Amino acid sequence: MTQALKSLLMILVAGALVGADRPVGFRGDGSGQYPSADPATKWSARENVLWKAEVGAGSSSPVVVGGRVFITAEPDLLICLDAETGKELWRKAHKVSDIPAALNAKTPTRPNQYGDATPTPVSDGKHVWVFFNTGVVACYDLDGKARWMNWYDMRLTTNYGRTASPVLVGERLVVHFGALVCLDAATGKLLWKNEDAKATYGTPAPARIGGVDVLITPGGHAVRLADGRILAADLGHCMYTSPVVQGRIVYFIDTSISAVQLPENAGDQVEGKELWFEDLSGEFFASPIIHGGRIYAVDRSANYSVIDANTGKPILKKTLELPPAGRSESPNIYPSLCLAGKHLFVGNDAGESLLIEPGDKCTVVGANSLPGGSGGTPIFSDKRIFLRGGKLLYCVGRPLVPRPNH
Repeated sequence: MTQALKSLLMILVAGALVGADRPVGFRGDGSGQYPSADPATKWSARENVLWKAEVGAGSSSPVVVGGRVFITAEPDLLICLDAETGKELWRKAHKVSDIPAALNAKTPTRPNQYGDATPTPVSDGKHVWVFFNTGVVACYDLDGKARWMNWYDMRLTTNYGRTASPVLVGERLVVHFGALVCLDAATGKLLWKNEDAKATYGTPAPARIGGVDVLITPGGHAVRLADGRILAADLGHCMYTSPVVQGRIVYFIDTSISAVQLPENAGDQVEGKELWFEDLSGEFFASPIIHGGRIYAVDRSANYSVIDANTGKPILKKTLELPPAGRSESPNIYPSLCLAGKHLFVGNDAGESLLIEPGDKCTVVGANSLPGGSGGTPIFSDKRIFLRGGKLLYCVGRPLVPRPNH
């Protein structure tokens, strides 16, 4: 077996294992961290692009599982590509008019001006679930066979459409329609809904209090997965970002930043202990990275902050040489931060990005760009990066160089 073939098999096996032990969806496992990744540090439209495929416009992230890439595109598409070649394997449309009348689907509405396909799919390694702003949720196996598709009559509570991605915990799928809703992942059956745990624009984060599964919403609710009961409220707040959970600590970032410790055990009501709270200037669309006792955050105007995760005290604030670099016009920092291997990835919605060494200094090790851009967050798998640019999905990586047999 040649070295090139061995490397290819390693990539495919790694892709097949993703999601085998825990779901993969928005920001991978929700943290935005890919510790085993070793991606290229340089790329452009002509450098280190292994393949590109036209998938259509959108702001969702791709998901890699089973040697396949799943991505949504406007207005209602789920597309499956071969992760190795970029070849399209299948695509499915999700029109409200296709829902059987027996399921009480309403007359289709016009596409939302802010997009209907912003939520990122989620997979358990065997199936993939997808959610659209229209209220359609569907489940497929990896070969595109429909498991179920349904439309849910849930009131929209956000002004710019639905952007929260679905969250899979065990056999339950949690969707933030406006109300927080729990579905049976196998059938789509509604198990419960909570009208008080209203959506913002971020994605809820799974957590455990004792042995009890809970969801931490961007609005600061801790909701018990078993029955939808709110165990705690006002833990913190995120308008556009998603809370990040590390063990028993939850971090919220908005115009302020806070850390809250969850209790060791869960009752019908619990109290979170606020560890610290600090004001934070700027408007944040990118969810942060928490790593090595540091919080890394970038506001929409490319102001980069390093914050002590134990105290909330600022360590560094610097404006990056990345558009908009303080300007008020677009582009903006919409994609969330990622930590891939040894480097932080910071990008804007025009396709420009920086790679930064984690630490108390802002050491930039790479500056890259792709045409088109997107607000979608890239994902990393082994030595590859999958990221959107306009209507294209790019696979970036170092080309495999076959070695001669001896």
